[in-house]
Amino acid sequence: MKIAQHFRAFLERYDYLQLSQIGRFQVVDENPAAPESEHSTIWVIFSADKDQATDPELIAFISNNMKIDTFIAASDLSSFISSLKELLIQGFEVEIPGIGYLHYEHDNVLKFSGKNIYKKTTQKSWKRIPSGMSSSFWL
Repeated sequence: MKIAQHFRAFLERYDYLQLSQIGRFQVVDENPAAPESEHSTIWVIFSADKDQATDPELIAFISNNMKIDTFIAASDLSSFISSLKELLIQGFEVEIPGIGYLHYEHDNVLKFSGKNIYKKTTQKSWKRIPSGMSSSFWL
């Protein structure tokens, strides 16, 4: 959804992002584990709260950036959150674009991670082709 592309900008500007019925993301500082050579990245913590209210600041921000009516922005945000909740209930990990990933752990605890838990980050190695099957053989 197009509204999700504005979440990171809102988080960077206001140091928080609160999604109704999901919880609150809060910028606490720069990532202390990031190497000095890397661009500074924000460090975000998440507090799950299924009773979290809709944030009028977020709706106004999305409305202003997308140049749409606030009612449309509120409706789109509600639709995004409903889709997100449905995927979480089904056991999927969901991405909050530009921020991180949410998933349920054991005992239905909603957790946040900056990295996708399903993707293995292994580097592929080059396979050696036997000389008898070399591409130069066919030329």
